[in-house]
Amino acid sequence: MYISPLIIEAPDQLNYKRPWLRFYNKNTPANLVYPDKTIYEMLQDTAGTYPDNMALEFMGKKIKYRKLIQEVDNCARALQEIGVTDKDAVTVCMPNTPHAVIMFYAINQLGAVANMIHPLSAPKEMEFYLNHVDSRFILIGDFSYPYLRKVQDNLDLTKIIVAKISDYLGKRKTMGFWALEGHKIPKVRYKEDDLLISWKHFKKLGYVKGHRVKSNMKCGDGAVVLYTGGTTGVQKGVLLSNHNFNALVIQCLAHLNDERLGAIYKDKIMCILPIFHGFGLTICVHLPMCVGAGAILVPKFNATIFAEQFAKHKPQYIAGVPTLYEALLRSKKMKKTDFKRLKGVFAGGDSVPVDLKKQFDEFISTRGSEVTMQEGYGLTETVTVSCLVPTIHDRLGSMGVPLPDMLYKIVEVGTTQNLPPGEEGEICISGPSVMLEYYNNPEETDKVLKVHADGLKWCHTGDLGYMDEDGFFYFKSRIKRMIKCSGYSVFPTQIENVINQHPAVSLSCVIGIPDQYQIEKIKAILVLKEGYTDSSTVKEEIMDLCREYLATWSVPREIEIRNQLPTTLIGKVDWLKLQEEYASP
Repeated sequence: MYISPLIIEAPDQLNYKRPWLRFYNKNTPANLVYPDKTIYEMLQDTAGTYPDNMALEFMGKKIKYRKLIQEVDNCARALQEIGVTDKDAVTVCMPNTPHAVIMFYAINQLGAVANMIHPLSAPKEMEFYLNHVDSRFILIGDFSYPYLRKVQDNLDLTKIIVAKISDYLGKRKTMGFWALEGHKIPKVRYKEDDLLISWKHFKKLGYVKGHRVKSNMKCGDGAVVLYTGGTTGVQKGVLLSNHNFNALVIQCLAHLNDERLGAIYKDKIMCILPIFHGFGLTICVHLPMCVGAGAILVPKFNATIFAEQFAKHKPQYIAGVPTLYEALLRSKKMKKTDFKRLKGVFAGGDSVPVDLKKQFDEFISTRGSEVTMQEGYGLTETVTVSCLVPTIHDRLGSMGVPLPDMLYKIVEVGTTQNLPPGEEGEICISGPSVMLEYYNNPEETDKVLKVHADGLKWCHTGDLGYMDEDGFFYFKSRIKRMIKCSGYSVFPTQIENVINQHPAVSLSCVIGIPDQYQIEKIKAILVLKEGYTDSSTVKEEIMDLCREYLATWSVPREIEIRNQLPTTLIGKVDWLKLQEEYASP
């Protein structure tokens, strides 16, 4: 699909034993070639090839590729005008809106690094994210700005660009949004703070010069920072290159290379997964932007809104986390929906319960679909998905087979020693989408990226699994201490550190307990200091503390107070024993 200049990734892989290759569809090659281009250059090529194709749809607003590349070029010039250089990191703190997509590509065009963070991050989290990459510039939604304002004085900021959902809505939609949500958002007072500039005024800065911004960024350079707990459960910034992103797109397209699917440049994908997440940013945004397809941007998940947008736009592809599909099964509107046009349904972000897959496959089949849900597996350290169930070889319970050029193996935990098929160990991954490093954290990088005896660099995932004789992989559990809640990675140690700040808390332990809707929900179990009692006041104060320092999805759903917590032989709180108390039978 893409023409030279080309680079071939890791030629040593050509001789690596890959039993899964025979389960690829007949049009999927074992090895691929990759463009020597930046993320922006991929979009630029698409805009030149398909200028009149619809690139983005947002709440009734349609943007063609011709217009999108103009907006990106203009945004890059505006970034230059406010002082951004190729040595900077620009933070994007937005939901799925045109602003976010335009800014992402403009940052790349300029040669800077895009620091992608959740728009509902707690104030202290925002402070951490910006300080982590020394970011002096941020694009943030007006609804999120009050959180940033609380820590603004602790940051070395040069400019804050404030965006509004209504920037890309027509008059009628703007009025409707104002009536439902907009009136709740505090008004931003630009004149009182010269750090602030509205998106509309920011865009005007790009009209000053008509040249196209050029940078020295190369394909292999770091381009994006996404956040994860990695293998140790401590939050880190994952530095990903242009090549990481572009390679994953090429791999996914190769996986989808089936003549039955028709021309993908005519298709649409529902972009419900957040743009600060590798799955949403790559699969739902960058992939369609590389082939001329359309991305339907949904800024906030709501089963009713999703059903309405799906019925209106009739997309060919859906990608989501298990809780999204669980919610859609309960939606009355979805029950009236026609799924005949579907070409692909992809699930990731967490293991998909077998019963959920069966139910959803039956749900869409009775409504005209000829496809089934394809489960995948991946990490932020590999951008996102690197293993996917083949189109025509579905195995319940399996997370599939590696994408072209991605290598998987199972090793004995704590070693680099290969294990045979059927034996459980740590999942390790090698290939073109493996990260460059943890940003400014060489110690953690060295723990995860290791060169094995085969000479290849492998990412130790911190997850347990096994491979069967055919090369299909299966996830079993996590070595690392992490909770998966509604598709988000939640790190108990981070929550415990916040809870322990409360003067009444002596000990705390945070675990994930089974939940039908969220897969796991967060429960905090505490021991209070002498003199404090099990009161609703203490619990509410702890919840308030969590809301101040933690993102919404990291706030415990339950707090239990006990007289004591179980401990290990060396006196540490035995979180595994607590976890076992709530394990499903």
